[in-house]
Amino acid sequence: MPIKMLLSPTSTRSRLLRDLIAIILLTSGAIMAVTLFQGYNMRNDIAQEHIRQSLRTTSDVIYQFYEPVESNASLIQKWGVAGVLDLNDVDSMTTKLIPMMENLPQVAAIKFGNTKGRSYLLSRNKNIWVTRTTSPGKEGVITWQKWAGGQSLEKRVEKTPYNLNQRIWFQEGLSNAPKNQTRVSWLQPYMFDYKETPGLSAIMTWPSVDDADQTCVMALDLHINDLFERIAETKVGLNGAAFLFDGDTSVYHPVGKQASPENSRYFSDHTLVEVPSVRNAMAAWHAKEKPSDAFMFVSEGKNFWAGVQPINTESRDFWIGVVVPQSDFLQKVQKKRWSILVIALSVLGFGLLMAGLLVWKYRHQLRDMPNQVIRGGHFEHDVRNLISRGEGSTLEFKSTMRMNLKSEKNDKNIEIAWMKTVTAFMNTGGGIIVIGVNDDGEITGTAPDGFENEDKCRLHFRNLINQHVGPEFSKNIRLKIGTIDGHTVMVIECERSNEPVFLINKKDEAFYVRSGPSSMSLTMRQMLKYLESRT
Repeated sequence: MPIKMLLSPTSTRSRLLRDLIAIILLTSGAIMAVTLFQGYNMRNDIAQEHIRQSLRTTSDVIYQFYEPVESNASLIQKWGVAGVLDLNDVDSMTTKLIPMMENLPQVAAIKFGNTKGRSYLLSRNKNIWVTRTTSPGKEGVITWQKWAGGQSLEKRVEKTPYNLNQRIWFQEGLSNAPKNQTRVSWLQPYMFDYKETPGLSAIMTWPSVDDADQTCVMALDLHINDLFERIAETKVGLNGAAFLFDGDTSVYHPVGKQASPENSRYFSDHTLVEVPSVRNAMAAWHAKEKPSDAFMFVSEGKNFWAGVQPINTESRDFWIGVVVPQSDFLQKVQKKRWSILVIALSVLGFGLLMAGLLVWKYRHQLRDMPNQVIRGGHFEHDVRNLISRGEGSTLEFKSTMRMNLKSEKNDKNIEIAWMKTVTAFMNTGGGIIVIGVNDDGEITGTAPDGFENEDKCRLHFRNLINQHVGPEFSKNIRLKIGTIDGHTVMVIECERSNEPVFLINKKDEAFYVRSGPSSMSLTMRQMLKYLESRT
């Protein structure tokens, strides 16, 4: 079918086919677009929310681990500024600090030191508390005491080299003074000297009450493996994982308690991480220029989603990351597919409704369609079938278009006669006029009309329709011309019009309808009643 005919069809059947195809294509396209769009958005929305929730969950675990430590570190610093703490009075220090330490199970020890060289450490060993102190002027002498119930149980002195100024936590504290006297500073992981286990320290500093030039440093120690265990126990989907990293390229990992400061490493470059999903997540994060939102990546042929955020938005010393296989939340997508299906069915239902309305619009034409169609390429076959049926309410034969065979002259009345039938067909149910066939069904042809060629014939036909019927109704009328047994035959297809059609003859207008095999003129009253009944 030519594109022009498909886009601008002339027959009812073609127009209906075009409109139905358009509705089906639009409906199917809309369903596909909605399904793909909703499916894609749903997957992304669920993934983003899943990662955000996983980060919140992991952040809460870390917050519960860190926040009490920071709060108590700030409180201890205020005690120090107020002069409540006296490193010279071990008993007083211990009785004040043990109750606080009992409420901080994540804290392994609390340490104090000042620039005069005095130090104090309080650590726990199950139900026993242990203090370690050093004093200025007594280099290489360490005093150990065990405590229970606020009472000293045992005291021993040993000679061991101990230089406070060489301790990492003390150096860090002094480097921060006085700029960080009101904010906790977290020291990067290092090996504790009293247990030879790796950990973190929350550090606060303040000036001595007795000597403004003297600085006191306090550190709360936390076992880093305890933090890793908490993170490892965090539920990150069915098969997800959480990890710590430095905000750049290094991922932290647990360290054995027997590791020594010389050979232990507390983090690895992300390219060396053993867990493929974490390794590839970090690589994708860098490749995507460190996005702040959740992002998708591929690891070992599977789709994963990941997200990262700093633990402390101010210092940004530590970051947390989560990786979750997409399969973990695909079940949620599948559960929501019903919503997509409902939307798709709604769109399809709307399309079917539109198709139904379209069929309703063409109901009269569809009813009479078998009587109004001459198929392209089947002109002779279809015309002969029409002739074999004989004249009736939707079919009429005319010998000529304009020639009066009796007078052998062109006669206006001949033209008005078949145009009367045209308007009658259009006001009723449509029909076909075959010109070049006499009343007996014999094919005589239109040669008597004397048209020079087909173009002249079509021009004359169009002028008659415009003059006596109206150009606005030309869309309902089609002229087809063919040859049968050497005779030229014209077929006028008339579609039913939704608007009343009048035959205009000079100054008169007449309204015709079909009544059996003939056309009948109606009075004004009859016409109004007829039009009312046909809607």
